[in-house]
Amino acid sequence: MDNHGTLGYFENPKNGSEITRAWTTGQLRLWKIPNSRKALEIVHKEFGHQDFPGIYILFDRQKVYIGEAKSIYNRLLQHHENPDAKIKQWNQTIIINDGRIATQSLFNDTVVRRSLENHLNTLLKTNKYNVVSQASPQIANPSQQPIINLLQREIDYVLIKQNVITKLLAEGGQQEIHLDELKKILDSKRYEIDESAWSAYEAVVNRVKVFIRPGSEKKKGWQVTFRDRFKKALEEEEGSLLMPRDGILLIPFSEIKKAIKDPNAFGQNTIDIYIEFQSEGKALLWYKQTSIDVTSFKVVN
Repeated sequence: MDNHGTLGYFENPKNGSEITRAWTTGQLRLWKIPNSRKALEIVHKEFGHQDFPGIYILFDRQKVYIGEAKSIYNRLLQHHENPDAKIKQWNQTIIINDGRIATQSLFNDTVVRRSLENHLNTLLKTNKYNVVSQASPQIANPSQQPIINLLQREIDYVLIKQNVITKLLAEGGQQEIHLDELKKILDSKRYEIDESAWSAYEAVVNRVKVFIRPGSEKKKGWQVTFRDRFKKALEEEEGSLLMPRDGILLIPFSEIKKAIKDPNAFGQNTIDIYIEFQSEGKALLWYKQTSIDVTSFKVVN
């Protein structure tokens, strides 16, 4: 999981003010502090009472609010004095910057900070947090993009070390498309969605039951496991698989069954299939040694 080359990480134990400090051998500095004005003032003192830009995450169990600011202290002070209605009961904050004042900091660029904010928005959703803040993609120029890439890599690393995340975002356009965005895309493509049946794992699209499965990344591709009523629906060809990755696949079960040549497959407890996204935009579905081309079932090409 910590595939970050020679990047090192150090952390001081939580002190009497409930503050944890950590840093990498690269660019980043991290403070984890409680929802306490006293703790915030201690960090501000460490900042030399100057403006330090950066990003932050407010935690209320599995609910999180992600923000960015030119002055972390001023922004968190606002959260103390006028809590955002979306996360009034937050109890912990992680602050991330590079330990430099605004005029020298890599975080001084608004596009850089907002790109990192957007990255964290997707990353924490992938790790099953309820993200209540908003973020949007940024257009970075050639000088900004290497900085963004560098800082994203280190942020992933420190959040793994802090046990905040266990999953990284997939590369090559295969990141999971989350439910709110998935619904918007289907709607924009004129798919009929039954709002009353929409949930994290199932939906009714174009009057057909669909099972929403992002899959688990394996060497063979993205693994989807059929068991219990999910397997029964596949056996009876009643429904479709909706995979929210790389163009969004909506594959009828009748098509998936074409790859399952083993007559004893449905007598097993589970059936594992794999979706392989190839570099030229092609999508293959594998079951054991059999593959079928499912590229035509992409919602977005």
